[in-house]
Amino acid sequence: MKGFCVFVASAFFLAACASTTSEPEVQTSPLVMVTYTLNDGKDWEKISAGLQGWGDGVADFSLANEQANVRIKKQASNLWHIQLKRPLYLFEDIKYEISVEASASESSKLSFTVQQDGGEYATYFQRTELVGVEKKQFTYEFVMPKDEKKAAFAIMFGEGRPGVSYSLNNIKFNSTY
Repeated sequence: MKGFCVFVASAFFLAACASTTSEPEVQTSPLVMVTYTLNDGKDWEKISAGLQGWGDGVADFSLANEQANVRIKKQASNLWHIQLKRPLYLFEDIKYEISVEASASESSKLSFTVQQDGGEYATYFQRTELVGVEKKQFTYEFVMPKDEKKAAFAIMFGEGRPGVSYSLNNIKFNSTY
């Protein structure tokens, strides 16, 4: 009986293989679907340049339960001196979407930026927004102009005054088709 089961299974497999057709593969850009979230801060870098010895902005960061809280302790002279940053590998001609729900203890600016992380710091996307005390959803799309192995998505807080607290929820960076 055991031999009969193997024969039946083998015959079914051969019949299935014989009935399939094959199309030639066409190579295109990689169809990589990505979604990055806050993930409790895993793989995100908290940048407070005044504490890291290369700038003057200082902030406290708290990342948990898909929420980021940032409190400015010392205003920065440059936007990028206080940021929450996530490294990325991005592909040419792929559309990406950024979505963040944000509020602040008082009206304050923050910037959503996608750029090369190092080198020339080429900027691929940047929007500066005024956020207020009411939560507001910010959603953007952009198409990547080239492959970038060393990109980063950064939320920059360097224009915030001392004492301002930002609250960010539902942070998402994903590819769309």
